[in-house]
Amino acid sequence: MKFFSLVLLVAVGIAFSGLGSEALTPDQIIKILMGGAPPYWKVCFALDSSGSINRTEWKQSKFAARDILAIINFTPRRNSIAPWRHRIGLVRFSSTNPTKVIFSMGTYPFYPANDAAIAAVPKVGHLTNMNKALALCERQLGLNGRRLVWMTTDGYYNEGGDPRPRATAMKRTGTVICVVAIGTNPNMAVINAIASWITSFDFDKCVKCVLTYDTYEAYWSATYAAKLRVVVPEAQPALT
Repeated sequence: MKFFSLVLLVAVGIAFSGLGSEALTPDQIIKILMGGAPPYWKVCFALDSSGSINRTEWKQSKFAARDILAIINFTPRRNSIAPWRHRIGLVRFSSTNPTKVIFSMGTYPFYPANDAAIAAVPKVGHLTNMNKALALCERQLGLNGRRLVWMTTDGYYNEGGDPRPRATAMKRTGTVICVVAIGTNPNMAVINAIASWITSFDFDKCVKCVLTYDTYEAYWSATYAAKLRVVVPEAQPALT
């Protein structure tokens, strides 16, 4: 199948003129990564809940994560989240102490329970420890199988040290890191250093796995539209 042509370019310093800022849609990224035949993926969401994010934005961030979850559940086919298929975990990050694993990889075996668990994550935070967030994701994902971190951030950190060396090490062991950059002035130097390169001949693109949005509302709008393109109407969950 064409998706076996997927190449993940993780080496530091590779430059593709004009391609680094070109973004695919959320559903295209999931299709590139997961649209082929098994094996399935381990996915760790890393959701920023630091002090710069208000309560409304936090709700929008969770709605967007739930949309991504729904797309994953339908990729490569319906009910792809299961103990023997895709497995899900979630890390909430902000200050060092509130940065924690909210639910471990595979805690909830099927889609509905994972969806409810994301909806229930409380917002706690002040500073931003991206490095610890990646470390916790790394532990959850392990070193085997297909592994994805789906991180939301503005790229700024003020606790825990520079996350870029850890991200580089994770990518060298095969972990794919996709970053949703939120804000009108995100730290793209950090974001682009953290994110993986992905390419697929199906879309004839080689890009950083980075999606950029000015607001969480815009991010949620994009994921909701992406979900409608993938998930059949009768399977769409009600927003709660």
